[in-house]
Amino acid sequence: MPRDLALIGICVCLFTLMGCETSHAFGLECPRQSLGSMIPSRVRSLEGRLIYHDGIRQWFELKLDKSQCGEASIELIHAPETLRGCRVKSTGSIDFSPTGYYSLEEFQDVDRIEPIGFCSRQPPLPDYSKAKPDSSIRAYRVDMHVIYGPGDHPIQFRIRSGNKELRPWQAYASYMLTGGFVLYGKCGIGFVTDQVFGDEEGRPSHFSEPRTSDDMAAFDPESAAASGKRDLHLGYTCVRK
Repeated sequence: MPRDLALIGICVCLFTLMGCETSHAFGLECPRQSLGSMIPSRVRSLEGRLIYHDGIRQWFELKLDKSQCGEASIELIHAPETLRGCRVKSTGSIDFSPTGYYSLEEFQDVDRIEPIGFCSRQPPLPDYSKAKPDSSIRAYRVDMHVIYGPGDHPIQFRIRSGNKELRPWQAYASYMLTGGFVLYGKCGIGFVTDQVFGDEEGRPSHFSEPRTSDDMAAFDPESAAASGKRDLHLGYTCVRK
């Protein structure tokens, strides 16, 4: 009898361990929080339509065929722009979005992605990384029209030097929206920020001392939206160093 009881005890332990392992593996299907830490899922495949969002931030959404981990859509990191609009299968781990730099609650860091069925590949997005300001320009004004609300609303830039409109605008200005939703505007290569202006709800200010290399135009669209002002006209001027 003691021997039988011992065998029963061993079997119970084995089933318990197997149950724990099964539960652990199942839990890794989705990201989870444990003791204040975020634990990503195992590498897994998702299927859906790849959507490119051209807003204040540019990012990729995988609109899932079936909801996964409680989400109907998941943000994709490192998605190829030529597959935008196609149904795709993406592979990688899923994790919770840690900061405001992300647009959805969860994201997948893509290891591999491939189209499903017919896919009309899109041309690459325009690349302005080599665009530089006209060497004859000494100063100019940057006007930004910012619609800070739901949906895709790219910032509209207008760059002028006197009565001359400067293009492409990417040669003369750039911007960054931080995880804390502070909007920074920068001048083109060889220029520094002089004056900062705009709707007072957007709290126009300088990041550092004006006309120094560290300075940028700084705005607070999040506070403006909280006050009910989502349509903002902001700007700054740039002068040669």
